[in-house]
Amino acid sequence: MLRVGRDAGEEDVPLSGHDDRDARARRNRGLLLGLTSITAATLLLGIGMPREALDLLLVLWKSLLAAPAPVFFGVMSVALVFPVPISAFYVAAGPIFGILPALAWIAPALALNALLVHAIGTTAVRPRLLAWIEQQGLRVPALNEASDQLLFATVVRVTPGIPYFIQSWLIVLAGIRRDGFVALSVGIQMFYAAGFVTLGRSAFEGRLGLAVTALVFLLVAALVARQVHRRLRDRAPTFDEDPE
Repeated sequence: MLRVGRDAGEEDVPLSGHDDRDARARRNRGLLLGLTSITAATLLLGIGMPREALDLLLVLWKSLLAAPAPVFFGVMSVALVFPVPISAFYVAAGPIFGILPALAWIAPALALNALLVHAIGTTAVRPRLLAWIEQQGLRVPALNEASDQLLFATVVRVTPGIPYFIQSWLIVLAGIRRDGFVALSVGIQMFYAAGFVTLGRSAFEGRLGLAVTALVFLLVAALVARQVHRRLRDRAPTFDEDPE
């Protein structure tokens, strides 16, 4: 009997039909590994990482895919402090751990990441982080009112095209309180996590219907995010202007 994924509650799949299902699952897993590795490689090459370091990182990424859940999601929470694509973890988690277990681990991993970013953003490295954000052509407003902080954080989180880790630093450096930052980060991001985790699982199992459902969910989430952004952006402090 062949076990598919790591969910304890999933059924065993018999090796009938000359292992056709098993072969398809292996191909899908290989495709998944390739896509996520290429995603990470493309990003890292874009910031000028040496080839040797890139090769090492890809080896570590492949090893991470075989790690137990506490290690996988622990690394995820630390890695998202840096320019690492969050979708790579989402898409990989679905086939490895199953949809519901992956989502159950992702929520605390996001919360831990938010705590890390907030803690770092309030230390002595804050001026350097502010200077780096300004080099990206973004201005960080100083916000004192809790309502302004939450409004700004919401707009940043739903703004298309800004990587997750830059969103996090923008929000923290604007002065948001820790509890609001953690709750908002986890709450909004879990919608995207659900879509990408389901998409990854459907690719591994070869379930077209589930893949279509995940894509529709992600499309709806993106459309809702755009609507929220359009409604709130004029009320929130700006962050997309070059500093004077």
